[in-house]
Amino acid sequence: MQQHTLTQTQKLEWFLLKWKIDHFAFWITYALVYGFLFPLGVDLLTSFIIANGLLLFHAIVAYFNNDYLIPRLLLPRNYLLYILSLSLAIISVCFPLSIVVHLVVINEELQSLVWSDTFFLFLVINVLFTVITTMVLKLVKQWYEDQKMTTELRQEQLQTELKFLKSQINPHFLFNSLNNLYALTLAKSDAAPEVVLRLSNILRYILYESSEGQVSIGKEMQHVNDYVAIERLRLGDAVRIDIDIDVDLRDEIVEPMLFLTLVENAFKHSEQVLPEKRFIRVHAKGLTNGFRFLIENSYNPSKKGAESGGIGLVNIKKRLNLIYPNNHDLKSSTADGVYRVDLIINW
Repeated sequence: MQQHTLTQTQKLEWFLLKWKIDHFAFWITYALVYGFLFPLGVDLLTSFIIANGLLLFHAIVAYFNNDYLIPRLLLPRNYLLYILSLSLAIISVCFPLSIVVHLVVINEELQSLVWSDTFFLFLVINVLFTVITTMVLKLVKQWYEDQKMTTELRQEQLQTELKFLKSQINPHFLFNSLNNLYALTLAKSDAAPEVVLRLSNILRYILYESSEGQVSIGKEMQHVNDYVAIERLRLGDAVRIDIDIDVDLRDEIVEPMLFLTLVENAFKHSEQVLPEKRFIRVHAKGLTNGFRFLIENSYNPSKKGAESGGIGLVNIKKRLNLIYPNNHDLKSSTADGVYRVDLIINW
């Protein structure tokens, strides 16, 4: 009994899969229109019932064309054999279709025309119209599904590339932070415990919060503050550090680790300058329809790679192009011993 029930369920699932509800809806709608345009009965209901019977022959050719002829002949560009096969299929159903029309149609005038060449041509054109309509719908649907699949594959590719870029940032960031902590412990600095605490907050952010995808600007700026605080403790008064972060920033969602990387780069490249000339400026402000992050640091033009911003800036450019295409503006410039990166993200 259980095996019998399972078999019936499998048959039902196959039936629902083969004859989808959208196919059913199409043929019902088509029969309504067909019965209205070609009144074959005494009333609309009778015409609709007769239309369903006649369209059964149309459907045979339509599905034969869509499921067999198109994939096997048309798409492989065997055009001549496709046209011949389709023509033969249409003509083959028009003969039994003529008999059915003669049997079910009450209209005597129409019955007298059933066996004429004109009526047979009319049936051929009718079936051909149905075949073309269903073929266009199938090809449009196939194109839509192909486009959807291409988009999904592209999104997966972008996500994979983005994860790779993030994986490059985090170890690099961690390595530099641990180096800073190591320098403080060697100097037996009292600031080491606070650095450990702030570094712990940043690592928690990197490992857990930023891995979820996107974060609020507030959280990103909070950890920018933590990183700058670590650098203040490590460097003391040797570097002028000015930080101005808008306290009224809204909770718009942004890609994590963009701004931290810019700040890290600024501190790294400013090391090439004499201590008395070394400075860092950080400015973050919400705009009407976006967000601006401006960072400046002292740099030494004679040092190789000082103007490039390093691998971190290249990485950020790639991430911005992936996540905010045409919705961001990233500019970097150098003048009078100042390296400047200006990033604007538009919502």
